[in-house]
Amino acid sequence: MNRYESLFATSDVSVSRFDHPPHEVHEDPDEEVSQRWAVAFVWEGSFRISHGRRSHALRPGSVLLTRPGQVSRCAHDECCPRDVCVSVGFAPAAVAPFESAWQTTGWQARVVATPHLAYVDRRLARAARAQDPFELERWALATLDALQADGRAGGRGRYAADPHDVDAVVAACEAIEADPGARRSIAERARAVGRSSTQLTHAFRRYLGESPHQVVIRLRLARAAELRSEGWNVSESCFRAGFENLSHFSRSFQRAFGVRASAWPALALAERRRKVQDLLRQRS
Repeated sequence: MNRYESLFATSDVSVSRFDHPPHEVHEDPDEEVSQRWAVAFVWEGSFRISHGRRSHALRPGSVLLTRPGQVSRCAHDECCPRDVCVSVGFAPAAVAPFESAWQTTGWQARVVATPHLAYVDRRLARAARAQDPFELERWALATLDALQADGRAGGRGRYAADPHDVDAVVAACEAIEADPGARRSIAERARAVGRSSTQLTHAFRRYLGESPHQVVIRLRLARAAELRSEGWNVSESCFRAGFENLSHFSRSFQRAFGVRASAWPALALAERRRKVQDLLRQRS
């Protein structure tokens, strides 16, 4: 028997937790046919997944791709399985621009996730624990960007993620998100997570596809957009978000959002939210 718990859902994307009732005997079906496009991350336990002649023993940190009509078989060593997975599912319209990524990745399951997906997995887990719908949607959508980035990377995207490096990047990013306007050098941020400047910069490039400075700028722009929505004027939003040059800020804001900072409050709330979500999504 399987259990499903919806953590977040919109018309385009959903996040569901999958596990088994404790102490109940489970029988694995001969085969399962996927009904949707999804990326599933293994959070606890283990099981074996088979696609045709290929078989993978999945465990925490593993990732599985499914698409409509895909046939697979799961097998558990325990009669009462204890595996826990989170599945990010997508509506056909949402996945259409990314559909080719399922093919270009060249795999259906990985025992250790690729770097971009490993980072998203960590952030999704934190969002689920916090029960934060904005963050759940943000990282659910970022799954598509991460999958596409790893597919474009070809062989360079196939190497396994290092859990310690992922943790360092997540910690550094969370510190930036907590105070994007803080004046901290890369060296200071690196020391805070037990890395050198070079190590942290390389880790950011590997797991995010961008530098720490680029992350800081994106988050400052998101903060500036929030300030403009709260009623602060352009100059106040610029300096409160951590920018030092108003002209540079104005150019960066328009390039990021496609609208001048002065016109931001006139946009509909839903459009502003979508633009911020797009900015915050995983880049590569």
